[in-house]
Amino acid sequence: MVDPDTGRYLITPTSNNVIGDTNPDWMMGISNAFTYKDFTLGFLIDIQHGGNVWSLDQNYGESTGLYPNSAGLNDLGNPVRAPLDEGGGFINPGVLPNGSPNNVRVDASEFGEFGYAAMPNAAFIYDASYVKLRQASLTYTMPSRLLQNTFMTGIQITVTGSNLWIIDKKVPYADPEAGLSSGNLQGYLTGAMPTTKEYGLNIQVQF
Repeated sequence: MVDPDTGRYLITPTSNNVIGDTNPDWMMGISNAFTYKDFTLGFLIDIQHGGNVWSLDQNYGESTGLYPNSAGLNDLGNPVRAPLDEGGGFINPGVLPNGSPNNVRVDASEFGEFGYAAMPNAAFIYDASYVKLRQASLTYTMPSRLLQNTFMTGIQITVTGSNLWIIDKKVPYADPEAGLSSGNLQGYLTGAMPTTKEYGLNIQVQF
């Protein structure tokens, strides 16, 4: 519901409202390996469907104009950050207290109209679903004929990679699994760093 005087969303009388649920609807993994001659390619795909996260990064970033949706053109084709008397501003989706669609334009030239200064916390709740290529590996098994004149009976060389690709996600600009510090706090994104890819090399020798 929107304030007919300011065009901003009205503040709820209570502050303990449920705005999301960190628990996913379901999770699953898909793994397989394919072998051709002396090579084996393996992979693991992780999938999460459902669950919510709240992003402090978006909450702050949209207030300060960091993200592109706080700039550009509005529904009138004018710069959204221009003053209202120059055709700027935007209209928050919602209804007025009388039930009619909101038509009150907000002046976006002021600080914070897209973020924490004016928007409700629920505006920064995102779907935590994702599909990730969690791990992939390529193994070469040296043929025994190449080891006939050596003390070795087998050699395997494996190259692995982890966190290689976020195939699909809903959270903007961040990994939905990114968290706060090193603890186990769920559903809260802040200061999210890019996902770290890891690579490994393993050589197994039998003799």
